[in-house]
Formats: sequence, structure tokens, C-alpha cells
Amino acid sequence: MFFIISKILKVFLLPLTWILGLLVFAYLIKNKRWKKRLFVSAIVMLIVFSNKPLLNWAQYLTTKQYSHQQLPKKYYRVAVVMGGFSNGMDTASMQVSFLDDRGDRLWEAIRLYEAGTVERIMISGDATISMDGDGNSNADALKSYLGDFGIHNGDLILEQHARNTRENATFSTAMLDSLGYRPDQCLLVTSATHMKRSLASFEACGWTLDGYATNIYPKPHPSLISFIPQWKPLTDWHELLNEWFGGIVYKTVGY
Repeated sequence: MFFIISKILKVFLLPLTWILGLLVFAYLIKNKRWKKRLFVSAIVMLIVFSNKPLLNWAQYLTTKQYSHQQLPKKYYRVAVVMGGFSNGMDTASMQVSFLDDRGDRLWEAIRLYEAGTVERIMISGDATISMDGDGNSNADALKSYLGDFGIHNGDLILEQHARNTRENATFSTAMLDSLGYRPDQCLLVTSATHMKRSLASFEACGWTLDGYATNIYPKPHPSLISFIPQWKPLTDWHELLNEWFGGIVYKTVGY
């Protein structure tokens, strides 16, 4: 139920949804004063959330604590990669459809593996390995795909059931515990914007992990032309808003 509600609520975390809602109310309402206020509010919101420099600053401020991050000097037995970095895998072309810039979660884990920083890679709850209703998945195809990058099948741990951050933490810790791993032997790998909520979710399961952040946004240096309203920031705000709101919800319900 929580999973379904969270998916529905994500629609309402889109600035475009807010803008369209204000315009619909402005059209339906009879009071001329409120009609004007709603219309002006929609225009102001459109200008604000289509402003790329504003988005870039919000992204930078959210992730700047990781700006000087380097490869860990400590050795870890497992890199736990949070899923949600893809829309799935096409087994015919053997290509992964990466979601936005979250593919770095996987690529940085591979870099850690190749550098000898981690011994194994665990992927938790991504669309590339998720099981369907019949119990089928593309896990074997993903293993073959990662094999092309030098990742041995025996060094992969696949958690195939998690659908959100809470389940990532719950199912991953149970699997890692059953395999004999300890929290201090595991490194959590996820997007910088997602790191705080992820670490807190694992801690709620009794596992305090070190984190390695990906998708770190650099300090912006906007030009004058970049302040011209653009369409893409209207959708790109969703990642930050989802994490801010998700953090509040998770903390409230104890996740």
C-alpha cells in the first residue's frame, strides 16, 4: 500500500502538475479576483521552476558535502548499489536503458570493483533484475552484460524484490546478513541526492554503512543566457522534490 501511495504522490511532486492545477482552477473559478491571482501564480511558478540556474544551485547545495569525495582508502567486501538507475534492459540488443543520470550508480560501483576497493557488487531492486509476476527476470542478461566489463558472475549479488528505498534497506540487509556480511564490510553506493535517505533507511534496519555518492553536481557558473526559461528544468526538479519530500515522510513514519 505504501508503495502504491508513494507512486501516486510522485505525480503531485511535479512543478508542471502544480502549474496546470492552478490554471485549471483559474479557469473554473468564478471570482475574478481569485481567477487573476491563480493565473498570476501559475505564471510566476512557471518562471521560477523553468529557471535552470536556480535548479543548478539547488542541486549543488544539496550535494556539495560530497564535492571533495575521493575513492575510499578502506577495503570493502560489498558495494551495495541502490536500484532505480534504469528503466530495464532490452535482451535483444543487450542494452540497459539508464534513467536520467542515475547510471553512475552502476558505473561508479564498477570503478570501485576494478580499483580493488570492493570485492563484490550487490544490486538492490533495479528494473534490470526485478522479477515479474511469473518469477522471470533479466538477471542472467545483466550478468552477461556486466561480464563484458570484467565483473565475474560470482562477484554479483542480486536482490530482486525491492521497489523503494525502504525495501532496498530491508531486503538487502536481510540478504547480506544471511551471507555472513557485517555492516562495516559494506559500502552504500547511490546518487548524492538520495544518499541521506538511503543511509537513514539502512540505519533504521540496524545497519550503519559508509556511503559513496554519485551524480554530484558542480558549483554552477550561470551565464546571462542561461536565465532564459527552459522546459527541461520543469521536470528535472522532480528528483530533488522527491528526495526532500521522501526524507520528511520516511522520518515521520520511522523508515
